[in-house]
Amino acid sequence: YCGLCGTDLHICAGEHPRAQPGIVLGHELSGRLAADAAGLAAGTKVVVDPLLPCGTCPTCRSGRPQTCADLRLLGIDVPGGAAEQVAVPVDRVIPVPDDADLRRLAFSEPLAVAVRAVRRSGLAIGEEVAVAGAGPIGLAVASCARLAGAGRVLVAEPVDGRRRLAAELGFEVAESLAGGAADVVFDAAAHPAVAAVLAEAARPGGRVVLVGIYGPPAALDLRALAFKELTLIGTRVYSRDDIRVATAMVADGRFDPAPLITRSVPLAGAPAAVDDLRAGREVKLLVEGSP
Repeated sequence: YCGLCGTDLHICAGEHPRAQPGIVLGHELSGRLAADAAGLAAGTKVVVDPLLPCGTCPTCRSGRPQTCADLRLLGIDVPGGAAEQVAVPVDRVIPVPDDADLRRLAFSEPLAVAVRAVRRSGLAIGEEVAVAGAGPIGLAVASCARLAGAGRVLVAEPVDGRRRLAAELGFEVAESLAGGAADVVFDAAAHPAVAAVLAEAARPGGRVVLVGIYGPPAALDLRALAFKELTLIGTRVYSRDDIRVATAMVADGRFDPAPLITRSVPLAGAPAAVDDLRAGREVKLLVEGSP
């Protein structure tokens, strides 16, 4: 299975700075090994870590490969998982139990983004959380915050259908972060309108965590950041441990992504499904690479 996300939409629209026309999409992968490899037997169920750091730069050598200046990804820089088969470096596979659900495990990669964001936030038990965006990443962040002991989790989302889904998952909902006051604010929307209210949405002494990736620079109230003594935290994808933890969370049932996976389609149906994803009719869309 291969999940498609907003990055893939940018690639399809020719808006990604690295992905070239003709690239096979897909960096959210689960599947079975087609052949024996590194002590793992053919047929072993695995989740794929799609990050391809250089491994030799000072950042990689210091144990931060996710911030490698030359970081590449499957499905962006090299062919990805929206295919019957995909070639991946053997050290990028994470084996899972034989009874694990590969469909659910395709959500391990986006969940790893949320795991890292919540870990980076330093969230303490009982702290109040606000999340901008009720897409897959925003809802995963909200869920991880709840699992980590947040006392209250508000999800801000302007789209009615996604706001309803957040409410069905048990989160408090609002159309905007404006006027809020949370200990930790997660920006999973990466929209200029959200950036403008991030400082307003945090309590004095709080933290603001940038989860979504902005394109052009967005206006941020730096004076409010200073006057409220806020901490601004950047987070980029995830570490190897983050995706291992996310994989285990899905495999053992601590996190169930089923409510977020709105549809699975065969490869032949992927182009039309991408249009549905762009139109906001899907939350998480999976492509089935092979029977």
